[in-house]
Amino acid sequence: MEIIHLTYPFKENIIPQKIILALGFFDGVHRGHQELIKIAKEKAIQKHLPLVVMTFDRHPKEIYQNKEVSYIDTLAEKAYKMQELKVDFLLVMHFNEAFSKLTAQEFVDKIIVKLNADTVVAGFDYTYGPKQIANMKNFPKFAKGRFNIIDVPKQSYDGQKIGSTEIKKAITSGDMELAAKLLGSPYVMSGYVGHGLRNGHKLGFPTANLVWSEDKVVPKIGVYATKTKIKGKWYDSMTSVGYNVTINEGKKLYIESNLFGFDQEAYDEEIIIKWYKYTRGEIKFDNLKDLKKQMSADESEIKTYFANID
Repeated sequence: MEIIHLTYPFKENIIPQKIILALGFFDGVHRGHQELIKIAKEKAIQKHLPLVVMTFDRHPKEIYQNKEVSYIDTLAEKAYKMQELKVDFLLVMHFNEAFSKLTAQEFVDKIIVKLNADTVVAGFDYTYGPKQIANMKNFPKFAKGRFNIIDVPKQSYDGQKIGSTEIKKAITSGDMELAAKLLGSPYVMSGYVGHGLRNGHKLGFPTANLVWSEDKVVPKIGVYATKTKIKGKWYDSMTSVGYNVTINEGKKLYIESNLFGFDQEAYDEEIIIKWYKYTRGEIKFDNLKDLKKQMSADESEIKTYFANID
């Protein structure tokens, strides 16, 4: 898969042939997105054309509403999922002020037509400007017969609407099992191993301290059953999200993963954490002995959990 970064206005023939174009922000690349991309891929195979997905480098709300937005995926995580879905090209449009001011007709004329789209695939709620005008119902009017349109209906799973908003709520409330159902796989956080306070080492539970992208959705405070990848290998692990209240004054949030069977130094190594289950909240203990006893119980519980699901 090739990743192409675009800034409006861009030159023609970015991809010098007709394309199947899937549109969306695709945060999380969840089950709904996967269905949309599957439909687009089937059309691409049928027509012997490349599948191109267009996303943005930031959520439109950051420009339109001047809002801080939290994300399920970093761009790198999103790109990895797209590659797994056999996307040929990922176009990352820089969502700047000039792009945000395009009218619905200009978006079609200066973006979609210029990209040489044979067929456009988008979700039922996709918008390309003010939603009362730039919606899927009005899309054919702006297209003027220059490309085909596939409108993908709302997706649900086990009676639950699949959407990025619903997934973020599940993550921030600690419901990692619901998040995984809607995503189609466990929630992932990636980054690198930073220097922590080494409190885990002192307690006999050495931890890898995750340094993560600040705009990622963070699970609620507590302890989780996780799997963690360091140095190319996955380990069952227990991961804490919290302020280390027993030992510290609790001003900085830490995400610390204790990998079962791993005790090497790993500073600055890439780390990936998959989140499976919330097991308990953060507790302030009276002494380190009680904290260590609880951590032993956490380890035992999480090992049993993975023994039963693996």
